[in-house]
Amino acid sequence: MAKRLVGMVLAALTFLAAPAFAQPAGQAPPAAQQDIDKLQASLAEVEKSLARQHVLDADLVALRAALDPIAAGAQEAIAELEPKLTAIKARIAQLGPKPDDKAPDGEAHTEDPAITTERADQLEAFSAVEGQLKRARLIAVSAEQAASSITARRRALFAKSLFEQVTTLASPQLWSDVARELPRHLSAIAAAFAEWLAGVNGRLGEQRLPIFWGSVALVLAACLGIPLAARRILSRDPALVEPSRLRKCLGAWWVTLSITLPAVAAVGLLRLDYAFFALNNARMTPFWEALGVGIVRVAVIAGITRGVFAPTRPNWRLLDRTDTEAARAYGLAVTVGALVSATRLLEALNEIVGSSLAFSVATRGLHAVVVAVILCVGLWRLNGRASDESCLGPPVTRQRDWFGLFRLATWPVMLAIVTAVLIGYITFASFLVDQLVFVGVTLCVLFMSMTLVDEGIGAVVAPTSSFGNRLRATLGLSQNGFVLLGAVMSGLLRLAIYALAILLVVAPWGLQSSDVSFDVAAAFFGFRLGDITISPASILVAIAIFVVLSGLARSALGWLDKSLLPHTGLDVGLRNSIRTSLGYLGFVVAASLALGYLGLGVEKLAIVAGALSVGIGFGLQSIVNNFVSGLILLWERAVRVGDWIIVGADQGYVRRINVRSTEIETFDRSQVIIPNSSLVTGVVKNLVRNDRTGRIVIPITVAGSADPEKVREVLFAIAKAHELVMKFPAPQILFTSMSASALTFELVAYVADVESAVRVRSDLHFEIHKRFKTEKFFVSPGPDPTKIEITGLDDLAARFGPTVEMVADPPRRAPARRRSSRAEAVATDGPTDDP
Repeated sequence: MAKRLVGMVLAALTFLAAPAFAQPAGQAPPAAQQDIDKLQASLAEVEKSLARQHVLDADLVALRAALDPIAAGAQEAIAELEPKLTAIKARIAQLGPKPDDKAPDGEAHTEDPAITTERADQLEAFSAVEGQLKRARLIAVSAEQAASSITARRRALFAKSLFEQVTTLASPQLWSDVARELPRHLSAIAAAFAEWLAGVNGRLGEQRLPIFWGSVALVLAACLGIPLAARRILSRDPALVEPSRLRKCLGAWWVTLSITLPAVAAVGLLRLDYAFFALNNARMTPFWEALGVGIVRVAVIAGITRGVFAPTRPNWRLLDRTDTEAARAYGLAVTVGALVSATRLLEALNEIVGSSLAFSVATRGLHAVVVAVILCVGLWRLNGRASDESCLGPPVTRQRDWFGLFRLATWPVMLAIVTAVLIGYITFASFLVDQLVFVGVTLCVLFMSMTLVDEGIGAVVAPTSSFGNRLRATLGLSQNGFVLLGAVMSGLLRLAIYALAILLVVAPWGLQSSDVSFDVAAAFFGFRLGDITISPASILVAIAIFVVLSGLARSALGWLDKSLLPHTGLDVGLRNSIRTSLGYLGFVVAASLALGYLGLGVEKLAIVAGALSVGIGFGLQSIVNNFVSGLILLWERAVRVGDWIIVGADQGYVRRINVRSTEIETFDRSQVIIPNSSLVTGVVKNLVRNDRTGRIVIPITVAGSADPEKVREVLFAIAKAHELVMKFPAPQILFTSMSASALTFELVAYVADVESAVRVRSDLHFEIHKRFKTEKFFVSPGPDPTKIEITGLDDLAARFGPTVEMVADPPRRAPARRRSSRAEAVATDGPTDDP
């Protein structure tokens, strides 16, 4: 009875906590059910369209766009139904199960009819909501599968059109067909333009015709005049010898925009003018669209290259190139852009007049070959900067030549273009030309954007910036915190720019931002191992993923180490620990994503790790031990980068803590490699673990006749007089031992930096020797051996003759004579106690 009462109370509390379910619930909310029905119907239409065999790429794009609201609606329905289902489930749990008709003791158990009715209603509501939730989840999964199918079909179409082989450009039959068709082709083009012109004159009449052509001339004049006026308003002054890099970047952007925007505006105004006078002609539309895109393309290329290379303003040049190289690069870029635009116009004309396949192949193939030859000649003439060997003087810090790297990467692309044309892959060659131009423009914009971000934020956070000081005062930050904020903002902007550049580069390969992937085409042969598909394409893409992510991680670590961490106030050891740990994390993430692309998930790697555990237990035990010890060193920080440690007979500074070992630089500039396990399990003396205070102990021996108080006074004065000896703790003078001939003291002093202890010890030795010599504290040398003369030696020599000569060996007497001479010298220099 008590249990039943508690259940009723809890059920009542649940009713109060979830009033939305207070009404009798036999079904899911009508609004949610109607939405799910609409989503189901829309998904059925998309799946029906996908069931057709031949679907164009444009239709696939439309179907992919239609799937996005379906998937979003399904997720919204799931997010709405899941809490309701959880609440109903909790209420059913509080009501408890239905009691048995017969208890074990044979007595019948009765239940309140209200509880029985409520349980039945909640079970019915649970069933209805669960059914709708399952439908919503099924729609979400189906939409995801349909999106994957659309992506796969678009990639297949892209690969099929890109790698379609046609007649090679070296075929004589191709040029024979082109020569035979050329007169008819030119006549058809002339007829198409004549028909368009006649249509314009017929629609406008004599009154509106001058207005139309006058508006066209006005737009073109404005397009040509605005860039000239913009250069006069804000020009790059050639008289300014050394403009800052920020001013160079702003000047480059101004030149780029002053050339690009008028062209874009002119094309847009001409399209509006064309539509205003109702001159739309479906047949000529491809030509006018290609003309507009071509004008914009040439203007963009000219503006960007002129802004970056500044062929007539060498002092405003962003890249370190010579005047000749800058002029050649500018001319090469504009020429290639004009050729690409002209080819697109010819292709539009081919589409208008319905040219044959041979004419289209010749147009595209000849365009690809001409562009490749022009690029090869132009890149060959760009010889690059002078080498270090030709530089007279000391070597300077080298900077990475990004322009040189782009030139180096362009040569294989040129070779691929020519090879593709010769073997019949004309579409692929033309596509590579377009991509080369597009990637070059993207890299220039990326370079200008990165320079603007770095220099702009650097100028704002500089202490001399008035705007930066006002902003820092408004935010209430210190200078160091303001610089740290600038570094964070710079990193975020750089990351966003990199992501946008990557999306722009991969977009022409038939990929969308919603399904960005590194799989270019499914045109390579593959094989399956279990449920894993292995192919050359997937392996190359996995390697590319790992290289790109590793490069981004290294770039982020470089920015972290140079821009962010130095302004955090953390010590060098902790900064190194953070950088090394994040480096390990970046490597693991890059490797995991690359293996995940191949289908080797974490669960599959666990099986491999289990198989390797036996080898780790035997052959790789020391490596794993050192690796784990390295992680312990990084996080325990008992030994940090920059510490002065003593390990056995080796001592020096810790320069790097690696995965397996730690590098120590000794005082003789040699590198000692110590396994990490030795630092963890062995005895290590760290002289700067807690602080950098150092202790100096100098033993001193003076004459036994010296005054101990006077000695202490002199030593204390010498220690206090040195500027590097700490005042607290104060120097100490210890009287350690004494004898009749000598007294022994110890001078104990402290320095703030242990690295200066050797120099301070040397300075104190010099000063102690000087003062003690003046005070005559040193121990006097003991008495030398006394010279003893033996009388009658000459008589013995005369009596025994040669025997005496044999006993008195001259080599043994010579040292005696030297000692005797030394004793005589000591006796003459000072007093002696000899009798």
